[in-house]
This record gives sequence, C-alpha cells and structure tokens, in this order.
Amino acid sequence: MKQTPGKIFLGEQRGLTETAQFRRYSTLSFGPYADAHKGPVGRLRALNDELLAGGQQVSLRAETAALLLVLPITGAVRVSTPQHDPAPVDAGEALLLPLAADAEVHFQNPYPADVISFLHLWLDTATPLTAPQRFTFAPEALDNQLATIVAADARLDFTLQLGRFAGRHEAVCRLAEGARLFAFVVAGAFELEGRLLHEKDALALWGTAEVELEALSNDALVLLLTV
Repeated sequence: MKQTPGKIFLGEQRGLTETAQFRRYSTLSFGPYADAHKGPVGRLRALNDELLAGGQQVSLRAETAALLLVLPITGAVRVSTPQHDPAPVDAGEALLLPLAADAEVHFQNPYPADVISFLHLWLDTATPLTAPQRFTFAPEALDNQLATIVAADARLDFTLQLGRFAGRHEAVCRLAEGARLFAFVVAGAFELEGRLLHEKDALALWGTAEVELEALSNDALVLLLTV
C-alpha cells in the first residue's frame, strides 16, 4: 500500500515559551523558539497554542507581512493592533487579521480570573487583505463532519476546516492539485492517512488528492489547513 508522504510534529516536542502571564506552545519555529526541522509548511509560517492568564495581555510583532488567524478554544480573546480597534473573538468564531511587516498585535484576556486558550496561526499570502475578516460557525456544524470555516477564494489562498467526531467516525478531505495539508489535533486522537495522532500532535501531508481520517476517541477535534 502506497503511503502518502508527510511529516509528524509531536505535541510533546513543541517549543514552550512561558512567563507568569502566558504559556505558548509552538508547533513550528516562532519567536524565541527555533528548530531547523520545524520551518514553515507551505504558506503556514507558525501555529501556536496560547494560554493567557486572567486579565493579562501579551503582544507579538510580525517580522514580515502576514495574515494572522485567531481561533479561540476556551473563552474569548480580545485582539487589537495600532491600525485596528480591539475586537473580541468568541468561541465559534475565527478572526483573520492582515499585519504589515513590524506591526504589533495585542491579545488580551477579558476575564479577570479565568485562563483562556486560543490558537494563532501565521500565514504568508500572495494577495494581502486590507481589512480584518470574521468567520462564524455553530458548534453543531462540526459534529461528525469537516466544516469549512474559511474557504479559499480570489483573495485567500488557503482553506480552514474543523471537525469534532465521535469515536470511529470517518471523514475525507479532498485537496487541490499541488496543495499541502496541515492537520492539528486540538483534542482526542485520530488516525490520519495511516498515522496515529494524539492530542496536540500535527501532521503535514503532500502529494495526494485526498486524505482520510478516523476519530479514535469521543469528542475528538481536529483542525485542517490546506495551503
């Protein structure tokens, strides 16, 4: 049986950047975390899993022009830049924010005592956006299927899908010619193209027209980015 070429990024080997205010796990090289074997995957420059303490704020600077995709996992996060007013992003939403080179972005926890968690993905794009875009989805839209949250179009050259599955449910993701797939297991466990992925593991795949996945636990949540 032919195996799809790919590369696994183990969750337990992610880079960790931590202060009293935040804890950041980086699947790919980002900021002070650098690994020669964890460079960009297609247009995906970085994927970070951020935990931010109650009432705290963390600021990051874009080294080059990029698209920043923010996806809350637990609670809401307030996102702002000098060019954009603070925008709360809740669970069930995704915010896509264009950043110029050297621009600063601020993440703020609106809750005084509760820790929040969110993903922030940094992407290169051939056609920069001029304004933020917000995408919404109902939690039930993810049940036992891959829901398209961000669809590729003339301005956006990537696709974001999310799916939450009960154990042994399957799905298929179809890719355009030459596209790469980057999968990140937010919760639970999956088998994806013959690879076993646990929570916070990631997998990059290329050279295939479709990818099959099967959930190995209940409430298994996966993020698929086609770049």
